[in-house]
Amino acid sequence: MPEKWFVDTDPKALAVYIELHRRLTPQQRLARMFELCDMQQAMQEANVRANYPDASDREVFLRVATRRLGRELMMKVYDWDPDLHP
Repeated sequence: MPEKWFVDTDPKALAVYIELHRRLTPQQRLARMFELCDMQQAMQEANVRANYPDASDREVFLRVATRRLGRELMMKVYDWDPDLHP
């Protein structure tokens, strides 16, 4: 883990944090990963809703998916061109 990521963290606090993570079971680590994925999804949706307040749930879904898939794959999979919906 690069030390530059934790320049603002007290070394003692970082040691406790790392030890807590080392004690997690594989199931707990996987659960944490899914929690982070859910949080990232919610943040992406909130960002789209803030930028497109009148967007329907479907449009929010498509705009978030575009961020992951890119324009070409979006057009192939969802037949939705993000360039036509600025």
